[in-house]
Amino acid sequence: MALEATIRRPTGLGTVFTKTLRDQRRALLWWALGLAGAVVLYTSFWPSVRDNAAQFDRYLQNLPDFMKNLIGENDFSTPAGYLQTELFTFLAPILMIVYAVGAGARAIAGEEEAGSLDLLLSVPIRRRRVLVDKFAAMAAGSLLLVAVMWISVVSFGPLFDLRVGLGGFTAMTFNTFLLGTLFGSIALAIGTATGRKALAIGVPSGLAVATFIVNTLAPSVDWLEPFRLLSPFYYYSGGDPMLNGLDPVHASVLAGASAVALAFALWAFERRDLAA
Repeated sequence: MALEATIRRPTGLGTVFTKTLRDQRRALLWWALGLAGAVVLYTSFWPSVRDNAAQFDRYLQNLPDFMKNLIGENDFSTPAGYLQTELFTFLAPILMIVYAVGAGARAIAGEEEAGSLDLLLSVPIRRRRVLVDKFAAMAAGSLLLVAVMWISVVSFGPLFDLRVGLGGFTAMTFNTFLLGTLFGSIALAIGTATGRKALAIGVPSGLAVATFIVNTLAPSVDWLEPFRLLSPFYYYSGGDPMLNGLDPVHASVLAGASAVALAFALWAFERRDLAA
């Protein structure tokens, strides 16, 4: 069979890894084109926003505190402030989480529900290798998409006089990758432990919404403030990486949480009885 023949070929990084990416190539292409198109659309609005920045800023100052926390108190007269508000507050993290959660849920639970996991595990590859390759494919797809976003802003932004410092912009883009990978890792762990794709999508999606709300409301709600440190979104945008560059501690927390989720997935996968 084609699947078995592909997996049996010895390769460097992993045949499951390359096959997973190959199976996703069309979806990744459409994701990349859509993301690039969205970035071009947002950058094309910059001249109009810049020319009316004072009005935007006055409008934001009159919003309730929780709305200010939601949008962020960014300066619309600067490219960094504009991108932080329009790209990195909603669009980029939402798209990356949606992609990564979907990929993580399909990795094992999707294969199991489709009936192809038995065949995948029937060839002489250890479960651990299969899972690591699936995780690597999810992370590689996420990295590809944030790279498309980075290239699109750098390439098309100057056409609309939108130029941003590469250090801070790269840090924010990298944090977007780490955030998406974290929730994708949680989806992978839940799908691996339960074999249920819907649960693997629903739990991390709900967790993303809940932790986003906590991070947004915590500055205005005193009793939520201690819980803000539990939100991945705090480590995603806390410290304003667009202006201050990458925070190694915050990046390490996001990467470390992904590693914990992957470790749990490995533990659960090795112990699950998949014969039932």
